[in-house]
Amino acid sequence: MRKILIVGQGIAGTMLAWALRRKNARVHISDGNLAGSSSPVAAGVINPVTGKRFVKTWRFDEFFDAARSAYRSLEQELGIKIWSEQPVVRLLATAEEANDWSARCALPDYAGHMAEITDAGDWSPHIKPGWRLGLLREAARVNFAELITTFRKNTGSGLEFRPETFDYQNIDRELMEYDQIVFCEGFRAVENPFFPGLPWQPAKGEALLIRLREGPKSVRIHQMLKKTVTLVPLDENLFWAGGSYQWYYPDTEPSAGERDYILNHLFEMLSAPFDIVGHVAGIRPTVKDRRPFIGQSRIRDNIFIFNGLGTKGALLAPYWAGHLADHLMDGKPLDPAVDIRRFVMGG
Repeated sequence: MRKILIVGQGIAGTMLAWALRRKNARVHISDGNLAGSSSPVAAGVINPVTGKRFVKTWRFDEFFDAARSAYRSLEQELGIKIWSEQPVVRLLATAEEANDWSARCALPDYAGHMAEITDAGDWSPHIKPGWRLGLLREAARVNFAELITTFRKNTGSGLEFRPETFDYQNIDRELMEYDQIVFCEGFRAVENPFFPGLPWQPAKGEALLIRLREGPKSVRIHQMLKKTVTLVPLDENLFWAGGSYQWYYPDTEPSAGERDYILNHLFEMLSAPFDIVGHVAGIRPTVKDRRPFIGQSRIRDNIFIFNGLGTKGALLAPYWAGHLADHLMDGKPLDPAVDIRRFVMGG
């Protein structure tokens, strides 16, 4: 039986461990709960259309089908609720934005994902008047915190967990025990000596946890709401509100400046009063070409990387974890679009 060590248990490490176990590998996970990790504080949003120009996410339909199947399977195996399909109500501030949205809705590849609407649904009593509105279908949320925590506890049957930070200097000793080591370290990979020269562009993100004040009854909202920031329902009255981008940052802690940035956008969107009940931050492992980093170290043959999922980890992790598992266990070739040789070999 192949014995593989995964270093890091964010969404990438979790989904790779699951994919490898389904191929009967013996999997150990090493994770030291690194400060600044993005997965535990991320909202886990899957969005078919992103950016100011409303561009459809790369290979979205293929990745979405893989994500839905994987997360629903994990729900059954672990006995938890982690997958929630939630449309996004998009606030359009200007006539130009509304026209751009309308034009996208008319395109065949977008029509199934985007629509023009006149009613904000559950959000109608809570947002300021005057917005033009769009709707995004096939959007979803994955509860990363619940998945990662429950998966970690579900050891046995070839899956073990080591609560420690991997020491790069111990690589020779580790390789005496494991057939292969896969690094899924998130932003710590910038320091990994086995993968030099990769064009990392990590970004710090922050989010607020807010609670809408109930008034006469509880607030029940089933859609996400997006303008510059996104509001994601977590529980009755409770929402994740974020996220921001900082390309230069002094530390991994939440900051007053980003708190004010998010608050200003929330005050622009919402008419309903709310309270801040939490403030979180994490460093996203983003890359310059917005494609994952997957592949073999050019320094050691039996060392691999699975990282660089950026802001789309919930969507990308299931598909590419299965892709890497096929490569490690069955020798199937890696897709050149994500293979790190596109950089280290001048591709």
